[in-house]
Amino acid sequence: MGRILIVFDTRGGSTREIIQWIKEGANKKGAHVDVRAPDGVTSLDYDLIAIGTPIYNDIPMKSVRDFLRRGDLNNKKIALFVVCPGGVFGMRNLMVRKYLEGLRHASTGVVVKQTSFDSALSPWRKINRKICIEFGQDLASMPYNQPAAIESV
Repeated sequence: MGRILIVFDTRGGSTREIIQWIKEGANKKGAHVDVRAPDGVTSLDYDLIAIGTPIYNDIPMKSVRDFLRRGDLNNKKIALFVVCPGGVFGMRNLMVRKYLEGLRHASTGVVVKQTSFDSALSPWRKINRKICIEFGQDLASMPYNQPAAIESV
């Protein structure tokens, strides 16, 4: 359990739906979850910050890329995710790795988890919902405050 901030931007409905499923999963594990657009974040006082973006025209949204460069994200635990079409011209895994790697390198935070979700709404919708809820549960189950090391004399 802990406090989780989900930061995302989108132009469509798939990403909003995915965010709600992630939040549902985290809430089931007892986490407090706030959801904000990058320009609506006023505090980073959270145990974990999940940052997501759909892929448009082969790039993550600029608002999310800019948010990842914030100096106050330094040393914050973050989870990254992208939302992209199921096909991506038959090269989905390669492209997703490229998107996530680019976001990870842009970030000043400490990436502790990363994944991708399909934006497909038709037959994959039920499967996608389950995967998103499980991701939210994973985020809520992560260890947040590590105990200090005990020194022996």
